[in-house]
Amino acid sequence: MISIILYILYLILSFTYKEYKINSHIDYISNINDELKDKNKKAEKIIKYKSSRAYKNKILKEQQSYKNKWENVIFLTTQKIYNKYTTVKVPTKNETIDKIDSFDTKLDNMSILEKWVYFILKKD
Repeated sequence: MISIILYILYLILSFTYKEYKINSHIDYISNINDELKDKNKKAEKIIKYKSSRAYKNKILKEQQSYKNKWENVIFLTTQKIYNKYTTVKVPTKNETIDKIDSFDTKLDNMSILEKWVYFILKKD
C-alpha cells in the first residue's frame, strides 16, 4: 500500500514538475515574442524615418554641404580646429621679404608656358 502511495506521489510530482517546465518555457517564449514585437516597431519607425524626405535632406546637408536658400548653416567644431582656420599668423618683416623675393625669382626663371602652368594648375 505504501509503495502504491509513493508511486502515485511520484507521478503527481513528476507531472507538476513537467507542467512547471512547460509553463516556464511558455513564459520565456512569450517574453521573447514581446521583445521582438517592440524591436520590430522600432525598426519600422526607423525605416519610415530613413525613407522620409527630412532624413534625406539631413544627409545631403551633412555629407554634401547642401543647404536650402532660406537657411543659415552653423558648423560646430572644436576650439582647436576653429583656431587653425581663424588665427592669423603675422609674419615678420624678414619672412615677408624672403617670400616675395623667392616668388619673384621663381617667376623670373620660368618660361611663359611654365608660368601658365604654375598659375592655372598651381603646379611647380
